[in-house]
Amino acid sequence: MNIAKLSVLRPIAMSMVIVLMLILGGVSMRGMPVDLFPELTFPIVAVTTTYEGAGPEEIENLVSSPIENAMGTLPNVESVTSISRSGGSLVLVAFEWGTDMDFASLDMRERIDSVRDFLPAGANTPRVLRFNPSDLPIVQLAVTDPTGEMTKAKQLAEQEIVPVLNNVDGIASISVEGGAANEIRITLDPNKLNSYGVTLDQLQQIIASENLNLPGGALQDQNQNLPIRITGQYENIFDVKSLPIPTKNGVITLDELGEIIETLEPTTQLSYLNGEPAVGISILKQSGSNTVTVANDIEKQIEEMKKILPEGVQIKSIFNQSDFIEQSIRAVATNMIVGSILAALVLFLFLRNVRSTLIIAFSIPISIVTTFIFMYFTGQTLNLLTLGGLALGIGMMVDNAIVILENIYRLRQSGLSLKDAAIKGAGEVGPAIVASTLTTVIVFLPIVFVDGLAAQLFKPLALVISFSLLASLFTALIIVPLFSSLLLKVNKKQSNFEERFSTFTQWYRRVLQSALKHPKKTVSLVLFLFSISLIGIPFLGKEFLPQQDQSFISMSARLPEGSALDATYAVMEDINEQLQMLDEIDSTFITVGGADNFSVRAGTQTNRANYSILLKPVNERNRTDMQIADDIRQRLKNIPGADISISSSDSGFSSHPISLSITGPELNTLKGIADDVISIISEVDGVREPTSNYTEGNPEIVVQLDRTKASQYGIGSAQVAMAVSNATRGIVASQLARDGEELNIRLALEDTYTQSIEQLENLLITTPLGETIPLQAVASISRGQGPTQITRTNRLREITVNAHIVDRDLGSIVDDIEKELRDRIYLPTNQYKISFGGQDEQMNDAFFKLGGALLLAIVLVYMVMAGQFESYFYPLIIMFSIPLTAIGIITGLLLTNQPIGVGSLVGMLILTGIVVNNAIVFVDYVNILKKQGLTTTEAILEAGPTRIRPIFMTALTTILGLIPLTIGIGEGMEIQQPMAIVIVFGLSFATAITLIFIPVVYYLFDQWREKRRNAKDQITA
Repeated sequence: MNIAKLSVLRPIAMSMVIVLMLILGGVSMRGMPVDLFPELTFPIVAVTTTYEGAGPEEIENLVSSPIENAMGTLPNVESVTSISRSGGSLVLVAFEWGTDMDFASLDMRERIDSVRDFLPAGANTPRVLRFNPSDLPIVQLAVTDPTGEMTKAKQLAEQEIVPVLNNVDGIASISVEGGAANEIRITLDPNKLNSYGVTLDQLQQIIASENLNLPGGALQDQNQNLPIRITGQYENIFDVKSLPIPTKNGVITLDELGEIIETLEPTTQLSYLNGEPAVGISILKQSGSNTVTVANDIEKQIEEMKKILPEGVQIKSIFNQSDFIEQSIRAVATNMIVGSILAALVLFLFLRNVRSTLIIAFSIPISIVTTFIFMYFTGQTLNLLTLGGLALGIGMMVDNAIVILENIYRLRQSGLSLKDAAIKGAGEVGPAIVASTLTTVIVFLPIVFVDGLAAQLFKPLALVISFSLLASLFTALIIVPLFSSLLLKVNKKQSNFEERFSTFTQWYRRVLQSALKHPKKTVSLVLFLFSISLIGIPFLGKEFLPQQDQSFISMSARLPEGSALDATYAVMEDINEQLQMLDEIDSTFITVGGADNFSVRAGTQTNRANYSILLKPVNERNRTDMQIADDIRQRLKNIPGADISISSSDSGFSSHPISLSITGPELNTLKGIADDVISIISEVDGVREPTSNYTEGNPEIVVQLDRTKASQYGIGSAQVAMAVSNATRGIVASQLARDGEELNIRLALEDTYTQSIEQLENLLITTPLGETIPLQAVASISRGQGPTQITRTNRLREITVNAHIVDRDLGSIVDDIEKELRDRIYLPTNQYKISFGGQDEQMNDAFFKLGGALLLAIVLVYMVMAGQFESYFYPLIIMFSIPLTAIGIITGLLLTNQPIGVGSLVGMLILTGIVVNNAIVFVDYVNILKKQGLTTTEAILEAGPTRIRPIFMTALTTILGLIPLTIGIGEGMEIQQPMAIVIVFGLSFATAITLIFIPVVYYLFDQWREKRRNAKDQITA
């Protein structure tokens, strides 16, 4: 190869090229963002619309349906799902993967503009929201105050902590949850209001109009233009109490109409850290920013703030994604180093030459650093998968260098000078290693045409492996000849290992000779082993992505709809007692009331409590997060009235493991089917917490207005609704500014009329003529059941049943569920259907697409080899090594109890490119020997023992380089482990069999070609 010759003849120039690569690589590595996973673009857009006062059926017909119709005509739309609930609509539009979401969002806004005139007058303008996994918090903090006063804690969080954290580069938004705020509450006596002839509306207007600072023009005085400012804002609670109120009986002060105190605002949300009241802070990062850098900067700011915060105030991190990222990347880096050391030991074992080992070992860091250059200029990030790609490529990086060095070493032993051996050795095997590298790289080309979540995750990994192999090819062709021409020393005597390996080589030659004498028996034996291995396929499970232990469990406890905050808090105390028994729990942060941070919901839910449970590090506990979560399920299953859902090992971007979609026209029938499905699948082994998204309506008080009676008093629905709202919720009339905070001034009636239905009936309403009448004079009041939410997908009503899984693979559980539903479920008509979604749908889609990519990769590998050998025949022989990998793959997955998943399929894709390399090196040398005049048998018997050492060395370095990943040591190795297992076991078995099987197949094909050639010659003669 000319580049190898150039590197030998121009050592100083090439050394400068190497230094340049190291500098550029170092700069590139420092400039790349660090994250847990590659940047993902989910093809889902939400349209939210609020329409206060409307029930789900009205929302479905008047709001959701027009928006659904408009969205359904967009290009590349996969499905349109609408959720219609009281007061609002949520329409989720799922596009095909690969759709340009910027243009899709723009199209959606244009379609919404076209239907806006058809929406009800009271509906707000629909909002378009993009979904992105980076919208999930990267850091969650809890702030506690030693006094237990949550007003101070919330004020501290909002006024001291959040402003400081907002200065950190890369933060998108910060939200404060829980805590309490003070307000000025004016509790009015309705009887006094009536006696003085004052209404709430009048008081609101007076309080608001008096709490103003207004400009009053300007005044000329002594040649100065002085602006006039009228100051009327309230400075303290006394200003509010002494506010003059004109009445029909004369002017009185406001405090004569009721009690005025400073107290806590009514709250529907409480937060606790380890049982103590706390305020939560959730921090989101900007898209594309470095998660680890942002989180570390936040930690630095917190440490600085702790020095100046009041004594006893604590800020505790309850979730920090960067911790898991750093642990995972540290584990990958450690595995890379261990793999490199193991690969170097293999080299030293075979070569018994420190200089030769150092030549190869030095090529590894240069290849890695060169890879960083490619990664930087293609916009990659340093994450679990890209670094995993580097770790997977460690063993393969040295393959090219080993083949070149071994050939140079052999020629040096034969007597050639250092430079001549370096140039000739690289030139002899250069075409073969270029071909073998291209066959490994070309297998990743089909991934470019694959879409979906799996493709978005593994495309960066495929790119990094390709970059690392191309970098290793470049360094092998430059560094190995260069350093060999300067440093290589030949051992004068054989070591014990070399003598033993020489004995093994002689034994291999005898085995190979025997196999060539009995080719049909050899082929039959290999085919028998292949058939035996296929029997193991039914025993392999299936999964989408492996679960990752992030030392974090999320849990929600839901009480019956309408449960008060106090009732939810009481259940929370029962749950806390059980959680305190688990030693593996480090801390718990609880939000009582309010929606889950990770769901699209509006308003608050006083019947829910959301738990963020932080576990101790993996190395400090004996159980996985999934086992701990299942233990929590068992402990909490008997808590009465609480529906508890627990999620662990959640990466934040995959759906529920089990998700069944039930569609049909009638909602009540769908509910009955959903209940049956929940009952059936709960009996399947491994299924946990099957629940449906159908919720019973909220219990409510229904005020039915008698329009005839109301009209006699000149009262309408709006006036009645306002009177009831004012009595129950009060009115925020204005704000009092004090010490940098604003306190609401809330007008409220005494709870005389709001403690029961009977009292509410006596609520006094003022008519336009000034007289007061009780509410029951114009309306009837009764208890009722609020409406449910209505979900539709592609214009069909739908109920979804979701469940978690434990201790079994996804594929086996889905198979059992399908069988049980087929045997036991009854569907009334063909209009009702049950279909699988969630991770099962994602898994099947990924399997289909990656399976197609695997087949295409095999075709591309053949095409590369055909071009290399300029033959259709020899690549066909080499291709026989690919199906033999199934023996090792199936054996490895069964031994390690690993199901087939996306990681396994990607491993098979990589293996397709690796496994043919040994066969290429072997067949290429056989062809060289045949050109020198040897017969086929002689060439095979010469090539086998000659090439067995580089074949063993390349196979062992790849295998041992992946051993740390195969064992799965450290955090975050769950995704790489299946890939490593497939490659290690597949390559191990394939290498052993290839050394015998491929020569025999070559021999049989050559005999067949010879017979055909002789037959043609006889016909011609």
